[in-house]
Amino acid sequence: MDASASDTIFGSDKITYLERSFERLDCSSKIIQNKIFENCNFRNCNFDNASLLNCKFADSEFINCTLNTMIPTNAVFSNVIFDHSKLMGVRWPVAKWPQIKLFSLIHFYSCNISHSSFFGLNLSEINIQECKVHDVDFREADLSRGNLANSDFYQSLFIHTNLAAADFSEAINYNIDIRLNDVKKAIFTFPDAVNLLQHFEIQINGLPGDNT
Repeated sequence: MDASASDTIFGSDKITYLERSFERLDCSSKIIQNKIFENCNFRNCNFDNASLLNCKFADSEFINCTLNTMIPTNAVFSNVIFDHSKLMGVRWPVAKWPQIKLFSLIHFYSCNISHSSFFGLNLSEINIQECKVHDVDFREADLSRGNLANSDFYQSLFIHTNLAAADFSEAINYNIDIRLNDVKKAIFTFPDAVNLLQHFEIQINGLPGDNT
């Protein structure tokens, strides 16, 4: 990746960008480092395989962007919204996360975040709404009080995950062993909620469509 190429996009000397709008930027496979974006809007931009090294994004929005296999090494995210964007294959633990979290750091709305990892992260109150969430690693993560409604969690991993008071309303395809995860006061919707019992050797009769 060519670091100098990113300088032509954002400027080699400029560090902080306030209340700026960026549209149709092609930052694919570029190194973007030591930049601060506050109250910025990115629309229809391509950050596929980009390295966001030591960057900070605060109160900013990514709309209809692609950030597949983006590498957020030591990047800081504070109240950042991803809307109708693709963020497949992102390893979020390499970013810089605060030890004390006072509010939700990232939000995903109608995004594809498949094949990504949130291993061990404190993301309480996260929004993952109406998203495609296939094969995502949520092990050891804190998603308590998160809004995970209407999302598809096919083959995603939940092991020692804090899901207390999380909202899975209308979510589908989740495989959550309630013996290995904290689901106290979590919200689930029938019929997918029946999947919570699949790890027990029991048979459930009388379900709709069950002629037993």
